[in-house]
Amino acid sequence: MVGIVFQSSPTLTAAHGKSLPALSKSQETCILRFSIAAMKFFMFWLISSVFFVVAPAGAQANNVDLSAQVLGVYFAPNTDVAAAVVKVIDASDLEVLVQAYGFTHNGIAQALVRAHQRGVRVCVLLDQKSQTLNQYVIGLLSEAHMALRFDGKHVIAHNKVMVVDRTIVITGSFNFTNSAATRNAENLLVLKSPELAHTYRLQWQNHWAHSREQRFEC
Repeated sequence: MVGIVFQSSPTLTAAHGKSLPALSKSQETCILRFSIAAMKFFMFWLISSVFFVVAPAGAQANNVDLSAQVLGVYFAPNTDVAAAVVKVIDASDLEVLVQAYGFTHNGIAQALVRAHQRGVRVCVLLDQKSQTLNQYVIGLLSEAHMALRFDGKHVIAHNKVMVVDRTIVITGSFNFTNSAATRNAENLLVLKSPELAHTYRLQWQNHWAHSREQRFEC
């Protein structure tokens, strides 16, 4: 086998000591580009392999397909994101599970009350440290005798999630607040997938279990 060694001079020397023709500038450039491309491919393969092993392991182990149908993509303040949330709640007929950090939006709260009054199971889980901020909605839900708990196990219970009828997931950066609806740059997704909803529902149940101050049964 013949090995080629790069030297400081433009002449190449084979392993058996004979001189080889010097490479042209374009040939040196091609070799350099090939080497860089090969290194990039190797790094991409290495990172992808690690991600494949670590990230989706739980889902693969359970053979869970978390693909979802996108029912809506919304961006505040350019679109009425709150109206999209209200529309989904108003169409519910079985269950609405809520996780929220900030919750001050009257329209969304009223939609939950309406769902509760027509027999939908509605349970609301709020961040414990934000009780003062959320006082209006807490009072509204309590007056309607709705299930309500406060999650104080974390530094911040920062989820903004609704799981509706065990098939629809609402999630994104959008807090259920007036400022998020009218002033902030926010995003919201409405996704339809029983498998995805089941995954979010399990997480909701975990947080509900360690939360306190239950007001009325869920």
